Amino acid sequence: MVQSEDRLVPVGAAKVDVTPAHPVVLAGYGGRTTELEGIDTRLWARAMVIGKEKPVAIVVLDNCGVPAALKERVARNLTEEGITPERLVVAVTHTHNAPNLEGYAPVLWAGRMNPGQKERMSRYTDFAVEKMAEAVRMALKNRQPMQLSWAQGRASFGGNRRVMVGGQWQGFGLQHGAPVDHSLPVLAAKDREGRVRILWANYACHCTTVGGRNHVSGDWAGYANDSMEEAFPSATALMSIGCGADIGPQPGGGLQIAAEHGQAIGKEVRRLLSGRMNRLGGAPSVSEATVELPLEDPKPRKHWEELKGRGGFHGQLGVAMLERLDAGKSVPTHVNYPVTSWKFGRDLAMVFLPGEVVVDYSLRLNRELAWPRLWITAWANGMPGYIPSRRVLAEGGYEADFSQVYYEQPGRYKPEVEEVVVGAVRRVVGEEFAAPADQEPAPFHRPPSGEDAVFERLSEWASAPGSIAEADLGKLLRQHLQAARPAIRKIHGGTAESTSWHNLAGDFVERLFIRQDKRGAEIGWESLLGEKKAASRVLCFSGGLGWSAQPETEGFALIMNGKEKLRFDLASRLSRWSSKDGSLELFYLPTWRSDLDTGGFFFLVLGNEVGGEGRLLDFKVRSLGEGSQRWFAIDARQEVSRLIPRLIEALKSPGP
Repeated sequence: MVQSEDRLVPVGAAKVDVTPAHPVVLAGYGGRTTELEGIDTRLWARAMVIGKEKPVAIVVLDNCGVPAALKERVARNLTEEGITPERLVVAVTHTHNAPNLEGYAPVLWAGRMNPGQKERMSRYTDFAVEKMAEAVRMALKNRQPMQLSWAQGRASFGGNRRVMVGGQWQGFGLQHGAPVDHSLPVLAAKDREGRVRILWANYACHCTTVGGRNHVSGDWAGYANDSMEEAFPSATALMSIGCGADIGPQPGGGLQIAAEHGQAIGKEVRRLLSGRMNRLGGAPSVSEATVELPLEDPKPRKHWEELKGRGGFHGQLGVAMLERLDAGKSVPTHVNYPVTSWKFGRDLAMVFLPGEVVVDYSLRLNRELAWPRLWITAWANGMPGYIPSRRVLAEGGYEADFSQVYYEQPGRYKPEVEEVVVGAVRRVVGEEFAAPADQEPAPFHRPPSGEDAVFERLSEWASAPGSIAEADLGKLLRQHLQAARPAIRKIHGGTAESTSWHNLAGDFVERLFIRQDKRGAEIGWESLLGEKKAASRVLCFSGGLGWSAQPETEGFALIMNGKEKLRFDLASRLSRWSSKDGSLELFYLPTWRSDLDTGGFFFLVLGNEVGGEGRLLDFKVRSLGEGSQRWFAIDARQEVSRLIPRLIEALKSPGP
């Protein structure tokens, strides 16, 4: 389709490889002290430029964070090209598997790098700054008349990671019912012939799917870019991140899951581009305001001297504050915070916020502004650390209390920080983007249950061509499902331990565990046999298997009525184990998984010779190993009666 000339605007894009060519310490996890051990995927600096006379530019770097000082360096490198600092946005994907940059989380790395590591970090920083500028220069040269359009889509793999119990922060996991932002705004640029040349998507979720693996990776955002470019081979893709500081990928754990999350983004982008997009005319105007985010009242020198004596990260913070005082400077009372907006007339306001911004800001801004015309990107134009909301500050925990030390921040934010940020955003976007009185609530903040996501994935798996290797086993499981009934009438804890861990949907629930740390550890349950005339009887319970990084032993024994029937061990895909006498089969269907653990459904398929109607059966699982933390778990609360119909529907045979 030939585009109409009246709404075309010069637009260009480019990407430059920024994969490190020498050893360097990766950012993202405080436990890392050694340099990278390998490369899983390449890293990129991706740039887009819009406009002719006074162009705006964004460059998105595959990195954990770019400090404001480095953004200024990139801008200075582009002076001759006419890219002024206020018209340049430098954002990151926040992958936790990219090299650390100078100035990022300074306390985290203070005293932990040897001179050689510091030199290689500095060398990579210079390289990244130059490559970001190079990507913008290439994008400037690549400009051609294009039609810009955009649409709001949705992705659903982000879940709120702040686990709360009794109003108290417990750590990271998945907290159902907590705030999320599942909006997926997408900007597309098409040339005169209608070919898609640029795609830019934005999603609010931490880029931490891969986990602490000490290898270079773009994580799910990198795979999202790959997926978009595979679908539209003529396009350059950019993936940026929204207000996802307290949002984590669900599930997490490993490259394959990161690829699946990225492919989910690509699938939604394809869907949006196949429908109606909202056209934009001309280049955006730029508005910017720098505000002061208030910190708690400063502590006296004595406090920092005492903190220095504690050692660790807090000790390093004490050293940093004492150095400021000794140099005649004061302890900071605020954080300078630039808020930027690109406005495409009255059609779209893009907002760029520095740091790790919690999801509450997205929720509030989508209430107070016209959310159908709003786009919010975080981790942009600086890395001052976490930006908590009133709610998060009241609840406490990592984002409010613990993380600021890494960024050389002397204390918590005051609760009014939320008002300051929201007020700045409202000023830069203007009253023309205020929410109308009759605006319906944005649909992106109603989190689907973890169960919904699980059964959606199962349905996709059941109909995917790539599951051919499991087709026979899957067909057999579908047959058994029709006769399945709850397995557990009563749990006998035995020597099991009780703890909270991820269940079949990735939720934290109470579970009973035995481990392969000592031979003979047991957990058991009582089952009531089903109908007498059934060709086979199928009993179902929910539980899990895990810690695949632990040493392999002889596994677990499944015992029925005092007799060992079969042995099994960890499995990360649909698996089956059978007794030698044919009286018992065990199926395991994992529905949630990381690279170490799984949760899902177990099925016991009983032969006809196993007793009659109404008979009680006693089952035990016993550890056959020792010296390993590999585990088998049963959910303390069983809900399989409710879930079996959903399983049947999700795993129904695909059509021709």
